[in-house]
Amino acid sequence: MAYELGVSLQGDTLIYPKEVATGYSTVFELPNGLQAILSEYTLNDHFYLKRMKEAEEFYVLRYEEFRIAEELTLKIDGEILSTRNELHSGVYLTSSLFDLSYFGRKGSHNKSINITFNKNWLADHLHIKDPDEVLSTYLQLKTASFTMEPIDNEYRRYFTEILQSEQDNPLRIATIQNRIMLLIERFFSRLYERSKSVLTSPKISRHDIQQLMHVESLLTANVETRPPTIDQLAQAAAMSSAKLKKLFKEVYGTSIYAYYQKQRMQMARDLLLRGDYSVKEVGLQIGYSNLSNFAAAFKKEFNLLPSEIRA
Repeated sequence: MAYELGVSLQGDTLIYPKEVATGYSTVFELPNGLQAILSEYTLNDHFYLKRMKEAEEFYVLRYEEFRIAEELTLKIDGEILSTRNELHSGVYLTSSLFDLSYFGRKGSHNKSINITFNKNWLADHLHIKDPDEVLSTYLQLKTASFTMEPIDNEYRRYFTEILQSEQDNPLRIATIQNRIMLLIERFFSRLYERSKSVLTSPKISRHDIQQLMHVESLLTANVETRPPTIDQLAQAAAMSSAKLKKLFKEVYGTSIYAYYQKQRMQMARDLLLRGDYSVKEVGLQIGYSNLSNFAAAFKKEFNLLPSEIRA
């Protein structure tokens, strides 16, 4: 990539030339032969990237969050995913056996983690007896190219901790490695357990999953204010309220407002653990004017009072 852009690497990091993008991509070598590329950049021009398929078989687990200007187009082995939603996030498993390309418009912002591995790594380190069966099942779902999983609260927490790790933290590398391993293990555990579940079923279309991901992004965009109503979210998803509630629970495992509440409580916990705010300030920041109600909601989620988690 550096060669094609006419720039030199700075250690293991590519700083994009200003005419292309503002931001970086950096490589992390992980234990046991894994490799991860962390990226965060804003496009300063339209950008087209294509990776040609090759005979050597390896896989890339892609965690991506795009803030989209106009439209994002992702194409894998002839199948096209195109979205105009303001925020697009998801987890993808792609293979070197298929072409991959994406076209991003000027102004789009990307945060991503791409993790490369071979199928034998699964057998050795995730205790999966038959990696061929798991991967072939996954890659043959509906198409022979790729599928996606929506990013939920737990994925997003790991994702944020990786990208926001401080450069001068002596534990930065260890923290990044740990969180990446948690991401991998969670994805493949869910894949193994849910290979015949609703996400692989033709009952939920690719379009509907895209719309659910859009709803989730609207729901969690600002937990400091009241969330959109069910009717507003249903309108944004272009589906009935009843259908939205049913599909959201099937995909995310809980009701819409329970999901929103869990996000609020996780934000409260993170703020308390930072130690910069009092319990009252945290409660007010996430929308509680009554401290007792905040304490009760927090205890229901974590079985600890806000004051106890700081201790």
